[in-house]
Amino acid sequence: MQEIKKLKKEFHTIKKMGWVKSVNEGKGSIGLTFENLLGKEKENFELPDYLGIELKTHQKYSKSYTTLFNATPDGRYLFEIKRLQQMYGYPDRVLKYCKVLHGEVSASFQKKIGLWYSYQLEVDYNERKVYLCIYRNKQLVDRETFWTFDLLKEKLERKLPVLAFIDALEKTVNGEVYFRYLTLRIYCLRDFRYFLKALEKGDIIVTFTIGVFRTGIKKGQVHDHGTAFRIRKKDLKKLFYRI
Repeated sequence: MQEIKKLKKEFHTIKKMGWVKSVNEGKGSIGLTFENLLGKEKENFELPDYLGIELKTHQKYSKSYTTLFNATPDGRYLFEIKRLQQMYGYPDRVLKYCKVLHGEVSASFQKKIGLWYSYQLEVDYNERKVYLCIYRNKQLVDRETFWTFDLLKEKLERKLPVLAFIDALEKTVNGEVYFRYLTLRIYCLRDFRYFLKALEKGDIIVTFTIGVFRTGIKKGQVHDHGTAFRIRKKDLKKLFYRI
């Protein structure tokens, strides 16, 4: 595959550069810096990052999750995220009169988020949906939020047919951040059934980051940072095979 060969060549050029200065500050700078070195402009399209290949950069010794894709859930109501925030959120630490919902949800166990509610995913093969189940005192109180298999399969296959996983180191010198890109691994996506299996076992989780605008004309309104399906580096082999 010519695209993979080109990416490998570009990566080795970047690797030889050693420590390179970050192009910006804050979250995501490790990936944005690498893409900048490739000559790629920042974009928000739900397509692979580079020549049909999705790029994921990760600090070498970090055990944190990597986002596969974002997918807003559906439900009986038009604005499902807003419903979850209003019914099951907890007070924002700044705007106490507004509710937020931040947390990681797995299919392998119930996890308490906020003050009263616990959450767990359920993979329903009969209905071909992944449900968000919400509990209070271990009693199911809500099973209306879901993602269809078709939606998840389409997002996965469009965004991640080929994945390039790049390990890097980070250091700060005189208040400025630098990265050194070390290794490149190329993976190809397995069948969608592997995704569902990994989701059932808790190897893939869903992260909610439903906040509120704290200032400006939108103050108090929902600020949804995206609902992400995420996986750890050590579990990539459960969803991809390496080439």
